[in-house]
Amino acid sequence: MFKALIDRLLGRTESARAESLKDHGATTSLMVPTEAVIQTSCEVSASHPPTEAPEPKQRPDVLFAYSPVKLDDNPLAVRVVRKTGTITWVPQLEGWCINPSTTFPLTVVGTNEETARQVREAMDGLVDYNFEDVAEVVAGLMVEHGARFHEFEDYLTEQRRVYNSTLAAKRAARTSKKSSHEENDDIENEALDALDKCSNEFEMLIEGDYPSDPAEITAIRRFGYGNLMSYFGTGADTVKIVSPDHRERPGFDVLVRAGLAMTGAAISDIPTRALLHAMTIKELQSLSLRPIPTKSRKKDLAVEYLLGQDNVRERAIAGIPLEAVYYLVPLPGALTGHDPGGMQERMGFAWRVADLVVATYFAAALAPTNREYEGKHLAAKRFRVSNTRDVLTCRSCRKSHGQSKPLADWNQFPLHFGCRCSLQIIGG
Repeated sequence: MFKALIDRLLGRTESARAESLKDHGATTSLMVPTEAVIQTSCEVSASHPPTEAPEPKQRPDVLFAYSPVKLDDNPLAVRVVRKTGTITWVPQLEGWCINPSTTFPLTVVGTNEETARQVREAMDGLVDYNFEDVAEVVAGLMVEHGARFHEFEDYLTEQRRVYNSTLAAKRAARTSKKSSHEENDDIENEALDALDKCSNEFEMLIEGDYPSDPAEITAIRRFGYGNLMSYFGTGADTVKIVSPDHRERPGFDVLVRAGLAMTGAAISDIPTRALLHAMTIKELQSLSLRPIPTKSRKKDLAVEYLLGQDNVRERAIAGIPLEAVYYLVPLPGALTGHDPGGMQERMGFAWRVADLVVATYFAAALAPTNREYEGKHLAAKRFRVSNTRDVLTCRSCRKSHGQSKPLADWNQFPLHFGCRCSLQIIGG
C-alpha cells in the first residue's frame, strides 16, 4: 500500500526510487520550510476543559515495547515534515485536533487530553518506528481508552451508507441468471467499488466494529492491546524462536511480564510438543532416532512420530536455542469465558481503522498543504493531483487525477482516508 509513498508525496516523478513506509526510507524535500498561508479546516480554541487524567511525572514512551528501525537514508526530511502543529482543543467537537497545521484535520474524541497526546506521540513515532508498530499503539489507545477520530467516524458512516444503498439498489435491479451465491458476490463487489477505498482491506471495516463489551475491554486492559494481538496472532501453547537482535524481541519480553509467555529459562514448564513444533522439518529429521517415514513428513505427523521416541524431550532441549525461546502459555484464566476468535476480530477492526488513520496523518504531514513546512511563496503556484491508478485506486481518486489549481485552493489534502494521491508542483 505504501510503495513509493514518500517519493510521491514529496512531488517526485514515478521513476524515482521507491521506498516503503515500513522501512522509513526518507529523502530530502524539494521544498523549504516557511511561514504558512493555507488555512486549516480544523477550527480551534486556546481554552479547553481540565484534563481528566493528569500526565504522570514519569510516563514511559508509548512505543517503549517496540524496537526503533535503522534509517538508511537522510532522516531530516521526515523529521521536518512530520510537524503538524500544536495539539489543540476543538470545543464544538469536544476533542483535540492533533494536526491543526494540515488541511486534513484529525480530532481525537471520546477520551481525555492525556490519551490524545499519546495518540499524537505515537503518530510522531513514524520517524523512528515501523508503521505497523505505530498503528498497533494507536489501535490500543482506541480500544483501551475509547479514543476515536471524529473525522474517520463520519467518513466510515458515510461509506457504510453508500455501500448499503448501492447494495440495495443492485439487488432490486438484479436480472442475472447466475447462481444466487455468484450474483451476491458480484453485487457486493460492485457496492464496494462505489466507495472511496484505496485499500485492499477496507471492506473488512464495513461490517466490523470495535470491542464494546465491558468485560472484554477489561480483559484487554488487563493484558494490553498489543500484547493480546501478539498472543492471539502467534497462538496459545506455542513456542516462538526470537533471536536477541530481532526487532520483535522487546515485544515478547513484554508478553512475559504480562503473564502471556515464558522464556526458555522456564524450560521445565514448556511442553515437549510445543518445542518440537517450533522446529523445521529438517531439524525434526535430524532429531529423530529413525528416519521419519515419508507419509509422516508433514509437521504435525512428524511431531507425533517423534513424541513416540525415547528421550525425545532431552534431545529437543539440546537442539533448540533456549536463549531465543518464548513459550506462549495456554489461555490464561482471565480470558476464560471470552471468545478469543471474536476478540481478535474486533481488535483487528480497531487496527484497520488505526492503519488508515496513521497513513492519512502521515500523508497530510508530507503534503505541500501542511503549512508547517511549505511556503507562502508557493501558495499561488499550481499543483496537480497525481495517483498510481492501479487496482486499489478508487473512483474519486481516478476522477481527480490530473486536476490542478493553486496550492492555496486545495482545501483538503489528502482527498480522503487512505488516499494515495500526491500533489505535484507544475513547472514553468
